[in-house]
Amino acid sequence: MSNSIEHFDLQKTRLCSSVVLTWATGNPDEFKKSEKLLKEQLGIGSSATSAFQFMSGKRAKAALECGLPEEQVQLLEAHHIAKEVCAKYGLGAVNKPDQIDRAELLALVKSRQYALQ
Repeated sequence: MSNSIEHFDLQKTRLCSSVVLTWATGNPDEFKKSEKLLKEQLGIGSSATSAFQFMSGKRAKAALECGLPEEQVQLLEAHHIAKEVCAKYGLGAVNKPDQIDRAELLALVKSRQYALQ
């Protein structure tokens, strides 16, 4: 991928993860703000559904690895939540998170904890 595509995917990943995470926290006002920002930045056709679909996919997962170390755990968690929701509600051809996904998240959390020591 070129740097401009990687940069766009990372920005899109950040915006979509905000939608996913604010939905998961159950704060409707923050969720509406995140969805509004998503539409402003990515276009009127963007929605919470498209954010979940993008976050559940391979491009978002690849882009989060380009993110700052301090945001990677949060982005990966949003990826897992999106996979779970998309699998449960049939929003795409995606499997719910499995043991490998959980192990990957745990390893990333531990690496961040080690880096902070």
